Formats: sequence, C-alpha cells, structure tokens
Amino acid sequence: MKKTGTALTVASVAAAITLIGFAAASCDEKKDVSQKSSEASIVTNDNGSVARTYVEATVTTNGNMVTERRRETRTTLDADGNMLESSTSEYAQSYPVGEEGMASFSTRVEQKEDEKPDAKVEEGFLGLKFGEEFKGTNLVSDIEEPTLLRATFTPAKKLAGFDDYYVYVTPKTHKVVKIYACAKEAVDPGTNWRRHYLIEALEKRYNTWARPRSWCRPIYTFAIGSGRFVTACLADASRDYETVLVAWDDALLTTAADETEEIRREARKNAAEKRKAQVDDAASAF
Repeated sequence: MKKTGTALTVASVAAAITLIGFAAASCDEKKDVSQKSSEASIVTNDNGSVARTYVEATVTTNGNMVTERRRETRTTLDADGNMLESSTSEYAQSYPVGEEGMASFSTRVEQKEDEKPDAKVEEGFLGLKFGEEFKGTNLVSDIEEPTLLRATFTPAKKLAGFDDYYVYVTPKTHKVVKIYACAKEAVDPGTNWRRHYLIEALEKRYNTWARPRSWCRPIYTFAIGSGRFVTACLADASRDYETVLVAWDDALLTTAADETEEIRREARKNAAEKRKAQVDDAASAF
C-alpha cells in the first residue's frame, strides 16, 4: 500500500523512533495505574483526498505487568468530502517489568553461561554481520543518511510478508552499519489483543525483552548488546511501508561519520591543488 502526503521516509524511521521516550514504567514506581492518550492527524494527499487518523491508547500497570491497548481509526475522504474508505484496527499486549518480571529471563541467561555463543546472534541481522564488508556493487547515496551508502540485498531466508531489504554501509570501507526489512502492507494485521509474533520472534532470537517506545504507536526497541539495537515499527512506519524492522550499530555510525569527514578533507585538498594548478598554468601564459 503506497502512501502519499507528509510522512517519514524509510531511512529516517530509526531517527524518528529514537526521539520517542520509553513508555514502560517500573513496577516500583506505579502499581495499578492506567494512563490514556489520544492522537489525531490529518494528511492531504497529492490527489486532493484527505486521510484522517485517530488513535486511542491505554497503558495499564498492575503490579509487575504492563498491558498496552491501542485502537486506530482511519478514514479517507475525496476532494469533495465523500467517504472513500474507513477502517479500524486494535491490538493489545502484556509484558512484565521490574525485577520480578525479569527474573525468568535472568535465569535463562545464567543457564547459557557455560554454552558456546550462539552463532546466529553473532551474525548480526538477517544474515549480515555488523562491521563486515558488504560485497555488493549497487551502492548509492541517501539524502536521509549523508554519512552512509545504501544498497538493496536479498537475505538467505526472507521474512514472511516483507518486500524490500536495505543495508547501509560506511562510505569508504563499506562496513555494514544498518539493516532494514520493509513491508508495504502491515504484517499480520489481524493479530488483535495479543502480542505480535514478530515481537516474540525478536525476543527469542536475541534473548532480550522488547521495550515499547511510544504510548500510541506500535514501536519497540531491543537492546541486543555491544551498542547494537533493533527497532520494530509494526504500523504506519513510513510513506512507502507499513512495517519496518531496522538493526544498527552505534559504534559503526561513528566510524561512518569519521570516514565521511576523511572523504571531505581529501576532496577539499584535491580541489585546492586543482585550483593552484589552474592559477599557475594561467599565470605562465600571460
């Protein structure tokens, strides 16, 4: 489902997500507390139609359990005000927080201390390892990521319902920094009043808990260790995609910025040398 109007591009999804504060509250701070919020937006599309979205969200803390409920109503009107489309979606999930909620997870981690590291986790995300050199040749610049180069790739095992995959690399050494999986349609939109299977799959894959990043949007982040993170936006992720998963490495973002500055210094130096040669050549002709 391709969208028009004002929205985020794919490359800016992660940046936008990091600006949203954590929604979960510690069980020591809030018990049996319910917080409600609502958000409305109106977007005028290129064809003159108007898309309206109204979101109601409730987050309830009961002991060490947090329950999120979200209801989203979307309507689309043509330029004359006639109804073109109307839809409503709902979802809910519950998850533990605080020391009690993390106890079972800690036990699982301790049981793995004597085991060999999980080879799949070391690979990174979708079969690409952070920091490895990307061998593809279809690298292009991206205005939303000025310190990185972008390429499309095909993972060895595709995710059900996902259409496009992107990798972002450092500009000189082509080390893998960010990895995207994007779906044009919402993945498994019929999942109501239960945790989305992608959230459970990411928790199982990286042996960590999902952390909600918004009161009214299904956005979650997973800290997977060593300054690496995965963020999942399950609905209305960008102009072109409904569901987007992105993984990245903070240290490699710094490396990319350093490489970009090095490239710029070399460009300035070459430009100065070229200018000097032009001046000297012209002076010798007078």
